[in-house]
Amino acid sequence: MRLRRQRAPYNSDDALIPLINVVFLLLVFFMVAGTITAGDAFRVEPARIAAEARKEAAEGRRVLLVGADGRYAFDGETFDRDALAEHLARAVQAAADRGQALQPLAVKTDAAAPAGAAIAATEAARLAGFPGVVLLVQRVPK
Repeated sequence: MRLRRQRAPYNSDDALIPLINVVFLLLVFFMVAGTITAGDAFRVEPARIAAEARKEAAEGRRVLLVGADGRYAFDGETFDRDALAEHLARAVQAAADRGQALQPLAVKTDAAAPAGAAIAATEAARLAGFPGVVLLVQRVPK
């Protein structure tokens, strides 16, 4: 007596498993490769410039936000002009305590912010001990 080997019936879903695996691997790759950054404390529309400017990388640089209403945000805290010098001096002291080299402070100003708020930010940064100030702006496309 000769027994026949029984074959499992063909399931069309079996062809989808490799596709699902590839899509899952791509998802994992893009999640790992993507850059995750913290959001700003409030929305800032950067000032625009028409001249070609040297690209300044703000990675690793401390950013001070100046809002349209004159508020400031630094290290996730929002405050007014009276507390500006205190917050910047605290950041300089903390960097000195850790023995870190201090980079220039990046100032991201809303286009509608009063000019005095941006000037106060640069002056406070200089008095606090930052080695320089970089104003972050947005280039106008030609």
